[in-house]
Amino acid sequence: MTDILDHRDIEILKSMKSDSRKPMGTVGENQGISKATVSRRVARMEEEGIIRGYCLDIDYGKIGVMKSLVAVQIMGVPVSVVLENLKDQKEIGYVYKSFGDHHIVFEMYTKNVDDLYEFIQAKLLKMPAVRNVEVDILVERSSVNDNPEIFVYETKVKGKE
Repeated sequence: MTDILDHRDIEILKSMKSDSRKPMGTVGENQGISKATVSRRVARMEEEGIIRGYCLDIDYGKIGVMKSLVAVQIMGVPVSVVLENLKDQKEIGYVYKSFGDHHIVFEMYTKNVDDLYEFIQAKLLKMPAVRNVEVDILVERSSVNDNPEIFVYETKVKGKE
C-alpha cells in the first residue's frame, strides 16, 4: 500500500494539482521526463482510481450563490436511507459519511440564508430519522498549505520523514 506512488508520480500530482490543464509536455519538461512518460503515469493513476477526475474552481460568491456545510445526526435508520433522500435535492453537492458527532456532512448551495433555512425546515427535518442539524456558512476559502495530502502520503504513509 505504501509504494503505490514513486517520486515521479508525486511530482506529477503536485504539478497537476496546481493546474490540471497544464500540458503533459510541460509537466514532463519540469521533471526532465518525456510527455509520453507523464501520459502513461497519469493514465495508470486514473485507471487505479488515484486520479478520480479534474474540476473547475468556481468562486460561487461572484455568481450570487452561498455555500454551506450542513452536518446531520441520524437515528433509527441506516445512513443510506437518508443519503437516498438527499439525492433528490439538487442544491446538495458532495455528501460525506463521517465519524464523530454527525453521521453525514454535505455541501449545500443556496441563494441566501432564507433559502437555506427553508430547505432545512421544509425538507431536511422532515426526512426520516434526521435528529440534529448544524450549519456553517462558508464565507471565504484560503489555502494554508500546498498539497497537504501529498505531504501526509510522503511523510506518514510512505515513511519518508
